[in-house]
Amino acid sequence: MGEPTAWSKYQSAQFTVQKRFSHGFSLLANYTIAKSIDISSYATIEGNSAGPDPFNFNNNRGLSDFDTPQRLVVSGIVEHPRSGASTPVVRGIIGGWQSNFIFIAQSGTPFGVASGVDNALMGIGGNRADLTGESWVLPEGRSRGEQILAWFSPKAFKINAVGTIGQLGRNTLRAAGAWNTDYSLFKDFNLVERARLQFRGEFFNLLQPYPAGRPQRHGDQHGFGRISSAYEPRIVQLGLKVIF
Repeated sequence: MGEPTAWSKYQSAQFTVQKRFSHGFSLLANYTIAKSIDISSYATIEGNSAGPDPFNFNNNRGLSDFDTPQRLVVSGIVEHPRSGASTPVVRGIIGGWQSNFIFIAQSGTPFGVASGVDNALMGIGGNRADLTGESWVLPEGRSRGEQILAWFSPKAFKINAVGTIGQLGRNTLRAAGAWNTDYSLFKDFNLVERARLQFRGEFFNLLQPYPAGRPQRHGDQHGFGRISSAYEPRIVQLGLKVIF
């Protein structure tokens, strides 16, 4: 059986600044501040996948899995000045380069802490942790290594009581934010009248090789609270492209 049970709400303010290409330079910047709330972000309601309580889907109300409060994207193209050297070979090698870049900075996405035990006795899993009364927020100013070992305090959570789905709400905590810079450098060499050779140097995630991912959120698993995943590493690729 399928029925229109789920709902979602999204609000945002979006700002864009654009400089069209002129004088060898263009820029496009977009900033978004937003909030998204729902009871199921990716799954369907069929099969009770909206949450651990099949009798009240609204108990799964919380921030969307993809909720990103702030996101900044800046991209641009820069044509480097051509060389004034008298030798044609030198002018061809030094001049005519083009730089392209994309910079992205955004808040981390939310997540919840699961108990890892079906103490709700409903047979569908998804039980959330109970709270012990301690704060899950750890002191500020910790090193990156310390944050990876413990993004939140595991002492703040415990296995949910039998017959309950857990006290903690859905997507109550938030993972670390991330930023990324992609950069490329192009250069065209004329081969014949209707063909040219393009050198492409492309650098993905140039300045931050291993931004951290989400922490381990299941209370019954080893490394609870530790960040054991990461986004894409730095990637460099060089290539030649014939355009005709």
